[in-house]
Amino acid sequence: MKDSRWTDATLDEMRQHGDPLADEAVAKLLGSGDVAAVQALMNTLIRNDQAVPEDLPPELRDYFEATAEFDLPELTRIEAGEEFFATHGPEILLTLACFSLPAAYAARKGVQVLYRTAYLAKRPNRRLFETTQMVVDVMTPGGLSPTGKGIRTAQKVRLMHAAVRHLILNDKDNPWDTAKLGVPINQEDLAGTLMTFSEVVLEGLRALHIDYDEKGAAAYLDAWRAIGGIMGLRPEMIPDTLEEATILTKKIHDRQIAPSDEGRLMTAALLEMLEANMPLSIFDDVPASLMRLFFEGYPGVADGLGVPEHRFEDKLVSIATEIGGRIASLIDAEAHRHRLLRTICMAYIQFWIDVDRGGNRTDFTIPTSLRTYWDLPDEVEPSIWDRLGGWIFGKDKDKDKNSDADGASS
Repeated sequence: MKDSRWTDATLDEMRQHGDPLADEAVAKLLGSGDVAAVQALMNTLIRNDQAVPEDLPPELRDYFEATAEFDLPELTRIEAGEEFFATHGPEILLTLACFSLPAAYAARKGVQVLYRTAYLAKRPNRRLFETTQMVVDVMTPGGLSPTGKGIRTAQKVRLMHAAVRHLILNDKDNPWDTAKLGVPINQEDLAGTLMTFSEVVLEGLRALHIDYDEKGAAAYLDAWRAIGGIMGLRPEMIPDTLEEATILTKKIHDRQIAPSDEGRLMTAALLEMLEANMPLSIFDDVPASLMRLFFEGYPGVADGLGVPEHRFEDKLVSIATEIGGRIASLIDAEAHRHRLLRTICMAYIQFWIDVDRGGNRTDFTIPTSLRTYWDLPDEVEPSIWDRLGGWIFGKDKDKDKNSDADGASS
């Protein structure tokens, strides 16, 4: 690949820049001393599923109006990106959990912000929940329409970034080293985050042996290019093509990836949460084995994050053995391998649907269109995990239902 426009000097400068538009709105609001206004900000950030309230303080209302002006790809490109997500969405969401987030934790400077917001280490499900919900909101049909849920979610995430910047930079008890680390959630870190939602996801699909359409992948990137602009990334920090996205990802990796105690702690908390919420014991070690698989092309990163040693292919065989014993077909036939992988993905998604977030925070939601596409039930059925074998080996669903009924009556 040719030399990129993202030189070390350029990216060093970008580390000193945040997001003036959102930063100004938050600074005015938090500096006003208006308790009600601050509470309005917090409610806006927490209730991601709600429309923008009409009675917001002027600073927030102006912010949402200003960030509602953006360039979107042509409708056909948006629809192609949505179709790409509908086709590969379960695998994309699993990749976000086991590749994109750990990749962010591997960035020694960027992870300091996540660690400083200590609740993320104590509640790793919060970060994962918000990330997963944003991706679903953005890539759901209509999510990128001018009044779409994806646009609203991106605006709120941008506002949250500004609030975090403000709080960290004004923390007198624990001063932030801007010269060493850059501004919290700076332009380089934002670009790296955008790549974890787009280019890194495509890397993950390839690692999972997912044969995807290149035009669909390019349309998927286009959607995230638009979101990058809505979230405050400067135009020069947003790649135009898949090739440029790969160049930028590698450049940021070479500059920022290094072992850190904070990265290891965040990864350990993430793994513990994922492992604890796998539905059956046969799924033990799946998250760690997936992380190892995804980081095979990045020597030393998994070790630096403290990811336990597990091979994903070995884990697939182990799961197949316990469920049905059809080892040979799972190893030799790619279709069976994909069925098993999809089952793991659906287990992960079902966990997010079931989890109780508590308080004022909205539950994880998947729209009806994607539920239908992914064959997710509208309500959780108690026997869903008894039917794993049927999901994996493609047995007739009616037979599975009859078996469930027989089992329930015995």
